[in-house]
Amino acid sequence: MQDRTLHSILEEFTADAAAQLSSETAGGAEIPFEVIDAQGRPGSVPLYCYRPLTTDFIGERLALLSGLPTYAPAVRALVGLDRLTDYLSQRGERIPGHPRERADAAVLSFLGRVFADRSDFAFDPVRFELAYSELERALYDGRAVTQVIAPLSGVALDHGTTEIALGEGLSLIRGDTLADAPADAVWGETEEPQVLAMLTSTQERSMQPPVSVARARFRRVLTALRLFERGGYALGPLAWTRTDTGPWRPVPFGGSGRPRLLTLI
Repeated sequence: MQDRTLHSILEEFTADAAAQLSSETAGGAEIPFEVIDAQGRPGSVPLYCYRPLTTDFIGERLALLSGLPTYAPAVRALVGLDRLTDYLSQRGERIPGHPRERADAAVLSFLGRVFADRSDFAFDPVRFELAYSELERALYDGRAVTQVIAPLSGVALDHGTTEIALGEGLSLIRGDTLADAPADAVWGETEEPQVLAMLTSTQERSMQPPVSVARARFRRVLTALRLFERGGYALGPLAWTRTDTGPWRPVPFGGSGRPRLLTLI
């Protein structure tokens, strides 16, 4: 697994979608079927079987699924990925021209892959992992996933929230929920874990980590927070970066400030 954040976001959405679709079938909605001629030996009696058209069933309920609270984070996580067209092409899907429409199409295609040829929508972790591995190969094969994190002072996430996806690989995450995060990034002067600004991107392995890009985008988060609520917000003086599942490496980041009050978001 290269992109743990994408994996987590899609897993949460798929579980929610499974529950919603199961509720639909429990309420009497029927999955359409098609009859397939299963070819046997020449001259033998034709054999027919029924194949559930689960993707059609899911597509007819995309508006319902898009209302789930985990749908928007899933789309935001996909919309900025430049190889999403490769995934849609490999799945034999039409490729929309607009990035948001491509992300919607990818979500639908992904669900169709998870529940392919099934007549029920119980969440199956094994089938999810198979579908996710297929997605990752299309998105990242031959490339590296790079993450840049920096402590964001003056902010706390609601107790029921571990991560807020802001789009195009940018998110805010509670430090203690990020696997293997450096202790200096997670823990500050209080007993509560710090919130981390995190940028996840894909690039050629020969390229340097996008620290300057992360710095610019994290500073825009600071600006947005100041518009949202008055308060003292600051980035830490150090950021950390890693490639794929490699070690975290500290880099100077230039942040400063120690806000005394927290804004809950």
